[in-house]
Amino acid sequence: MSSYAVLFGDQQERFEAERVLKERFADLSVESHARPWEFVERACQVRADVAIVLRGPISEHQQRIDAVTSLRRHGFGGRILYAGAFLTEKHDAVAAGADYVLDPDRQVLENVVAAAIQRPRLAADHPYLRYLFVGEWAAVEAFGDLLPPEPPAVLAVAMSQHRDEAFYSSLAGYLRANPRVNAILVEDDVDEDVSAIALGAGVPNHVVVAQEGLSRVAELGRQLLRADWFARVSAA
Repeated sequence: MSSYAVLFGDQQERFEAERVLKERFADLSVESHARPWEFVERACQVRADVAIVLRGPISEHQQRIDAVTSLRRHGFGGRILYAGAFLTEKHDAVAAGADYVLDPDRQVLENVVAAAIQRPRLAADHPYLRYLFVGEWAAVEAFGDLLPPEPPAVLAVAMSQHRDEAFYSSLAGYLRANPRVNAILVEDDVDEDVSAIALGAGVPNHVVVAQEGLSRVAELGRQLLRADWFARVSAA
């Protein structure tokens, strides 16, 4: 599936960024704008995967920060990358709503973009768990009695879907073999015996729906998805 990136910056920065991104990614649509309102309008209109505020002179710092603020105010649902090396730039960008601040002197833009456009995967067995993440920055998929062949970033397991001890033995082995998988064990309508077996799988994140509600599952899932995305972008 193709991705979309919209850039904001001065002419030299924009043209160079467009060139390297188009050379690197055959399936990435790229456009750039010099005016912040056009940048915001287009990023929201095309539902861009990433909106990138490129490096600029310190005199234009507030204009760049305002562009980030405006993206969030207009409900932009993609990821916002902000290029800046100074500590004040980083603090202001994150406070305005940027998802990640890259230092152009230490990271290569196209590598960061390659990581940023990849949505973390979330696999959930119950439809109501998948529904919680509709619209989130994630690729949401289903699984049944068999765990996903390709390990996802987040695995949400509803106990009501699995009452067989063998499943939880498999789950424990799966998590040992794939330590980067962040699993959430959701205790919904099950008896004490199933609960005890499930907890024996050693899943670190455990939510009791009757006590904490589904909102806690959604909150925890979002935190884990964002942490996975941030780790990949930081390492790019």
